[in-house]
Amino acid sequence: MGSPAAEHAAALAEEMSDAHFGDARLSKRQTKLVQKLAQAPDKSFPSLLSDSELEAAYRFFGNDAVTPAAILAPHVRATLARMEAEPVVLAIHDTTTLSFRSDGQRQGLGRLRSSGQTFFAHFTLAVSGDGTRRPLGVLDLSTHVRDDGTTDNEHDRWGEQVERVAVLGAAPHDVVHVMDREGDDYGLFAQLLSAGHRFVIRLAHNRLVEADALGAEAKLEQALAHVQAVAVREVELSPRPAGNRSPQQKRLHPPRAGRLAKLALGSTRVTLRRPRSQPRELPATLSLRVVRVWEIEPPPGEAPVEWVLLTSEPVESVEQLTQLVDWYRARWMVEELFKALKTGCAYEKRQIEDLHGLRNVLALFAPIAWQLLLLRSEARRAPEQPATAVLTPTQLEVLRVFARKPLPENATARDAFLAIAGLGGHLRRNGEPGWQTLGRGYEQLLTLVQGWSAAREVGKI
Repeated sequence: MGSPAAEHAAALAEEMSDAHFGDARLSKRQTKLVQKLAQAPDKSFPSLLSDSELEAAYRFFGNDAVTPAAILAPHVRATLARMEAEPVVLAIHDTTTLSFRSDGQRQGLGRLRSSGQTFFAHFTLAVSGDGTRRPLGVLDLSTHVRDDGTTDNEHDRWGEQVERVAVLGAAPHDVVHVMDREGDDYGLFAQLLSAGHRFVIRLAHNRLVEADALGAEAKLEQALAHVQAVAVREVELSPRPAGNRSPQQKRLHPPRAGRLAKLALGSTRVTLRRPRSQPRELPATLSLRVVRVWEIEPPPGEAPVEWVLLTSEPVESVEQLTQLVDWYRARWMVEELFKALKTGCAYEKRQIEDLHGLRNVLALFAPIAWQLLLLRSEARRAPEQPATAVLTPTQLEVLRVFARKPLPENATARDAFLAIAGLGGHLRRNGEPGWQTLGRGYEQLLTLVQGWSAAREVGKI
């Protein structure tokens, strides 16, 4: 398998070139599209492609032989290879809503509403579990549409995606599945335990339990009230603006200012009772460990942070407890992937007229969004590591020539990150670059690399 450094040495287009559609011409078309789109992830197709290329792209996305799974497969294989170097990998699951403005009915997206049409994409992102939170790639992607305003059993999809990840061949003991409150489902817990999967899931429901802390049956909140803090940590909480979010999103994740929070950590073992609404073929009880994380002395007017995490993992030491909480905190990486997809790649602005095409475009942009996420997260995580950890030798060579500010001889990942953002118009006095600026800068760099390589081939460099 390739080492972590080898991941950065390979171009994304090369990683995506090994697609199998049963037609070599389609595989070549995918490679050409990735090369073009990765150069300018936030640009529209018409502004990026010639008339003939645009027509070929639309034919590709609309071809019945082209599917999201086939498009994503080469990237998934490369992700699995990157996972082999990691002792523990976090498989982070989450769903995002993809919205398209009301500029006409798009086939397959359901009823047209005033806010446009939507469909939902469920991602599984592989992230290193060693504390670095290094994004390793997208493991799975599924989509669904709600047409009649009702919801079917979302948890079935979460469980199905876990099993698809397992079928890929990653060792179950090396993968920990991480989910937010949408994963709180008794049937899903039973499925994960039965299959031997490791997991950390944030709970949403005040369930009926038997708890070690009480020695009797009670509601979960009662059991957690008796949990003693065995560790205290300071954690930086990012700001959460109200923004353009649904009432449900604001209820689940209220707006807040950024702050340094002091969090207490404790745990207890509980036995969950099967809810009456669940099928009787499920186990009557499940014995699991619950971790409580709560904020001590929150600022006036701010709601205290509290997480209740259900896990298959042993919690027999402070080290295990803090590691488990850190695994859950890595969940925000998938939210950053969604931002890279929606802002850095401008996915929701794509003018594709049916669901089949939109799904295929989504699968093509998912690895590009991961590449942007990797670049930014590595520059933030280890800013002093060499720039060669996030760029190929040719990319670094070109960046040295075209960067607004000369790069130091021993350029770091942080230097490279800011230089790329500078190509996209970022000014350092304006703070950290956003996804759109980073996407523009990355576009500029890849365009310059393409010209540089062409000139080298004809002996002009």
